Amino acid sequence: MRHFEHFRVGGTYELGATRLTSEDIMGYARVWDPMPFHLDPEAAARSPFGGLVASGWHTGAVVMGQFVRALLADSACQGSYGMDEVRFLRPVRPGDELHGRATVEEAAPHPRRPDTGTVRFVVEADNQEGEPVYRMRTRLLFGRAETSGTRHEDAVTRR
Repeated sequence: MRHFEHFRVGGTYELGATRLTSEDIMGYARVWDPMPFHLDPEAAARSPFGGLVASGWHTGAVVMGQFVRALLADSACQGSYGMDEVRFLRPVRPGDELHGRATVEEAAPHPRRPDTGTVRFVVEADNQEGEPVYRMRTRLLFGRAETSGTRHEDAVTRR
């Protein structure tokens, strides 16, 4: 299990890859973002995108799923303060494969909770061509590890 002390500034974690299909894109859009260029290939062809594209929120949800499965599910994560700088950098189209990664940008002990630390990640995804399609920053809370009843040294690190 990963604790606060496991996350060092500059550490990068590969999150895996997810290929999106037309059905994935339209299914998400039907429920969460029913814009014509997400729902209807003919309407999308007439849009500025020139074809069907995934909702940026769909892209973010896919990458968040990768982040949780690859890094957070088996950790002492205690939640998040939210997301900052969410950016949809390039349209995601049917057949695109999203490759996610998370990089530790900052890690610091929590100022009021000695059993907790905060870690700021930059979470990004590229398509199969290596082109960036998504980026966000998030700060998460993690429990601190204990060894023989004493805590590891504080790992105050900032970029």
